[in-house]
Amino acid sequence: MNMKYHIFPILMMLAFLASCTNKNDQSPANQAQEPSSTSFSIDRSVVSEEGIRWGKASLQLFASIIKANGVLKVSPQSEASVASPIGANIKRILVVEGQRVRKGQPLALMSHPDLLDLQGRYLAASSKMAYVKQEYQRQKKLYASKVGSGKDFQQISSEYRQLEGELRVTGHQLALLGISLNAVKAGRTVSAITIKSPIAGTVETIQALVGQYADPQSSLFTIVNSDHVYADVMVYENDFSKVEEGCMAQLTSKSWSGKLDGKVKSVGNLFDGSNRAVHTRIAIPSGRGRLVPGSYVTALIHSGSVRRWAVPDDAFAADADRYYVFIVKEKGNRLTFIPREVHIGQRDHGFTEIRSGLSSSETIALTGAYMLMSEWKKADAEQ
Repeated sequence: MNMKYHIFPILMMLAFLASCTNKNDQSPANQAQEPSSTSFSIDRSVVSEEGIRWGKASLQLFASIIKANGVLKVSPQSEASVASPIGANIKRILVVEGQRVRKGQPLALMSHPDLLDLQGRYLAASSKMAYVKQEYQRQKKLYASKVGSGKDFQQISSEYRQLEGELRVTGHQLALLGISLNAVKAGRTVSAITIKSPIAGTVETIQALVGQYADPQSSLFTIVNSDHVYADVMVYENDFSKVEEGCMAQLTSKSWSGKLDGKVKSVGNLFDGSNRAVHTRIAIPSGRGRLVPGSYVTALIHSGSVRRWAVPDDAFAADADRYYVFIVKEKGNRLTFIPREVHIGQRDHGFTEIRSGLSSSETIALTGAYMLMSEWKKADAEQ
């Protein structure tokens, strides 16, 4: 008897807790929009008038698509860091950031006393070479005739070779600076040289000030040609074997509207650190508008075709973020429809892939899904 008195309060408390739990489940987040009835019936004649057909899911051909993320890049040939070929002071800057430049266009003027010194060395060596070369030829003939001394020939030979080296080195240096050797020989020396753009593109950055001393290791200008960019995306290990050179791809980004077509140019052979992914480069045809290197992109890579179970687009209806098909049961003059939630995949050529929720052996309505959805909710409201 005492045990009964102890059990009764416990049962009352459990019932109270259960009622509280049920009330909490009625929050908007937990209230399903799905009608409570699990099936409804429609007369066969009405179904015929609405043109509703029924059948089974079928295998359809879908493109095998691999999703990969990455960034836009430019090739090394399309990006240049421009420095002064010699330590010199910046006399004048001829471009501004954002300016489009052509290959060989002047960017800045540089001047330094070393420029005059270099030209003076070349001019002196060139002038002296005229006499030394004649004397070398004369001593060579005398030595060959055993008239002149070998010591004199060796001395002039050494001086001749030394001048040749001086002219060769200083001549190459002047040529690299864009100074004409013929002008120097004629006495027309220059006090400033021009730094020119090695590629056509846009001046992205300028790290130069007028009067600043610039050494050959300091980058003064960055030129980028974004006419030829490519997408560098990461393909993970499980999809690596499906991607190969020549696969078509579609690129999307927040940097532009719509989609861009591309083609896989190369697939890396090394995994990138702990990501277990390889760099895959997708070429983008030129003339696709202004593409900014560094933009994040998403690539859908088409790697062949696969057959998957699918239903016509008219066979399913969407309700919020849920998708339903309707199982068909025939009985006399009426057809019973049972809603079934499914998970869908790709859509192509009027068919939608069914990833889960439906067996290939089940009969479903192939058309009129939204009309059936309306009837479903109407039947639920009447109950």
